[in-house]
Parts: sequence; C-alpha cells; structure tokens
Amino acid sequence: MKNKALGFTLMEVLIALAIVSIALTALIKAMGQNITTMNRVKEKNISHWVAMQGIAMVQLGLLQISPNQETTQDTLMLGEHWYWRAQLGTTPQKGFQRITILVSANKNGPFNEALVGFKYSGTKYEQS
Repeated sequence: MKNKALGFTLMEVLIALAIVSIALTALIKAMGQNITTMNRVKEKNISHWVAMQGIAMVQLGLLQISPNQETTQDTLMLGEHWYWRAQLGTTPQKGFQRITILVSANKNGPFNEALVGFKYSGTKYEQS
C-alpha cells in the first residue's frame, strides 16, 4: 500500500500567489484611474455649470462688464468655491457681443475651463 500525499506543492502555491498578486495590482491600478477620471469629470461638470451661470448673469444684465475688460467673480457651487473671469469682446455681427467665461477651482488660477456665449446688445427687432 502506497501512501500518497494530498494537497499542493510549495511551488504550486507560490505560482498561484504570484498570479493573484499580479491580478490584484492591475485591479488596484484600474480603480485608481477610475477615481481620477471620475473626479475630473465632476470638476468639468461643475465648472461648466459655473460658466453657464456666469454667461446667464451677463446676458440678464446682473453683471455689468465693459467691453474688452475682465472681471473676476466667485461662486459657491455644491459646497465649493469656484472662481471665474468674464470678458466681453466684439463679434463681426453688429449688435452682438462675445462673452468668454474662464473657470478655476483656485483663486489664482489656472483658469483652464472656458465657455463662450453671446449677448445681443442692439435694439429690439422691429418688423416693417
């Protein structure tokens, strides 16, 4: 009667542990990248909302800006302070002004996120 040992050899256990450790390392790296991407998407969405709010304020006349000048404002959005700069510029179309809003999470910048809108500053359209 032969006595046969049951179970895994030390080499088999070490190879299995190496495979599991490589797989877990890849999983942790992928999760870290997903978290970074998710934070960036959140930042871009909020900065877009801040820029849209800034354009609406200029279009409605709640914020007065002189042409070719810049003003910096701050907004509290979702519990965070956001800083934005508004600029008015000219367009080739008579009566329209270009509104450029630059947004940053920091007061001193960088103001990377930009949104452009337009404002009609001419007289009301009258039909003849």
